[in-house]
Amino acid sequence: MDNFHPRQRTIIKMLYEKKAVMKGGELAAELGVSDRTVRNDIAYINSVVNMDLIVSQNKKGYQLSDYVKASEIVANEGEGIPVLPEERINYILKHLLFRNRELDLYELSEMLLVSEATIELDLKEIKKLISENNRDLGLSRKAASISLAGSEKDKRALFSELLFKETNRNFFNIFKYERYFHHLDLTLIQRKLMQAVENYRIHLNEMAVVNLVIHIAITIDRIKSENILDMEVELDKVLGMREYKMAEELCGQLEDAFGVKFPRGDIIYISYLILGKSIIKNRYKEKKELEGIIDPQIASLTEALIASINREFGISFIEDDNLFIGLCLHTKRMIERVNSHVLLRNPLLDELKIKYPFIFELAVFVSKEFYKITGLVIKEDEIGFIALHLGAAFDSLNGNQTIKRKIALICPTGYTTSELLKSKLYSVYQDKIEILGTFSFMELDKLQKQEPDLILSTVKFEYEMDIKVIEVSPFLDQKDIEKINQHLYLYGNDIGRSRFLNDVNYFFRKDLFFKGNMFKDEWDVIKYLGNQLSTKGYTPEEYVNLVMEREKISSTSFGNLLAIPHPIVMNAYETVIAVTILQKPMMWGKNKVQLVFMFALKESDRKKLNELYKHIIEIVEKPEGVQYLIKSENYNDFISRILSYEA
Repeated sequence: MDNFHPRQRTIIKMLYEKKAVMKGGELAAELGVSDRTVRNDIAYINSVVNMDLIVSQNKKGYQLSDYVKASEIVANEGEGIPVLPEERINYILKHLLFRNRELDLYELSEMLLVSEATIELDLKEIKKLISENNRDLGLSRKAASISLAGSEKDKRALFSELLFKETNRNFFNIFKYERYFHHLDLTLIQRKLMQAVENYRIHLNEMAVVNLVIHIAITIDRIKSENILDMEVELDKVLGMREYKMAEELCGQLEDAFGVKFPRGDIIYISYLILGKSIIKNRYKEKKELEGIIDPQIASLTEALIASINREFGISFIEDDNLFIGLCLHTKRMIERVNSHVLLRNPLLDELKIKYPFIFELAVFVSKEFYKITGLVIKEDEIGFIALHLGAAFDSLNGNQTIKRKIALICPTGYTTSELLKSKLYSVYQDKIEILGTFSFMELDKLQKQEPDLILSTVKFEYEMDIKVIEVSPFLDQKDIEKINQHLYLYGNDIGRSRFLNDVNYFFRKDLFFKGNMFKDEWDVIKYLGNQLSTKGYTPEEYVNLVMEREKISSTSFGNLLAIPHPIVMNAYETVIAVTILQKPMMWGKNKVQLVFMFALKESDRKKLNELYKHIIEIVEKPEGVQYLIKSENYNDFISRILSYEA
């Protein structure tokens, strides 16, 4: 067996899965180590396999030279020893949940090949993770032993969260969960569930089906280890529910298949899961069709939430029946989930937060308004689902006001090729573009008179023109789309890239740039930057509390060593961004963070929020972009790096 450290195996695995060049900084960021450590690891890997398995690509980064050899190493990896702090935390938690006994810390230290001091740090993060999710769980410690104390329901919720987190990229692939349930046939559970769903005419989407299968598997596993659930409910009300009857029938079939006996508490638990994860099919086109289907109180609540967006942000969705209907149906189920403590996981949550920050902020605001009216607190996953509804409505609103970008094609290879390219373009951009026609090189004068915003050529273009020309394949691959997107976005942006670059010294101030700080936790970072903003007259005194209030609703860390804390309200005296580059990464919610941007926006600059985010995200959405900024020596170097960065 190759004598690799787990971290070195991880490097091989990352490069194998990426199937492309990865920068040293990107690898270092993922692993939480220095660039030098990555270089040393790669040199060691190459020496062990007696070949240049990992090669440097002209300062662009690293890439595998032999994917077959790498696949053999990856295939022999097995479960392995967790390398990253997050992996160790999950590993410890799973052991606490699987075993009905205490864990010895010395034994754990030897098992994970780390010091006892490192285990102690991991335990601090575990305590923090548990407390942040408002669970009735805690670490119980006796001398050098630990155990997990709390309700069985919360233990199951934590167990499911760990599983979904570890299989996040393959959320819908049920086979990815089989290694956690060696003795259970998940496919059989899924088949029995789908039969019951059909019999009782309950609607579940694919995500809900996977969710339920895993929860049922956890329930069987916990029953077998004699961890019984006690549900306090109004029994008469529950027994009459269609979902209870379905759960009772389903559990009866599973009892025969797996040789277990489902106590009534567990059947009730599964019935609430079915209720919370089922959906109401949207067959409606007009508000009036919901009469008699949706409680008038929910309809009034939905109207109030939509009106609050108009009042606070000046965005009117009041005439959008599709949003009203969708949000009504979602709110009905959401209230049922909150009241029965059922969590519906949102696999798109992280992507929503980083790619559509403005829409997510609208959803955070709606969740706050929802709490004011109902007194119910909704989880981050639910906020993500609200964002999906708002995003569709926002796209529809903007679609009605879209200025079409005019595109001219140069495609000398013939009619069929040009028609193929047109078809591809319209399938991607739909009503956002207008194709002026296909031109030859002899028709360039005619083309210029049409005043296109962009020219796309399927062959090398060697003529000088004032109009942007992009060379593309007639098959329009992903790289082509990215090049076109970049131009269309910069052309159509209200403030434009050039204006952003001119204004960068206004948004980022020298007196709000800090480097090399160390803090206990994210709350200390927020206090420090918030106080700097307030003391220097950029924001009112209550700014720190407002940022903390927003952070408690949903973490502003993005899993890319980056956090962007900010309040919901925009009450700054000036629109500025405070920056701190930490001496080393620290845990911020569930993610490591080393670069922090604290946004302060004034009311009159409301529309700039989304645009500012877009420009910043262009740089920091990739690990190497964050690493590039983290290496800034001082304020001037930081500004220079923002202005010169090329994605």
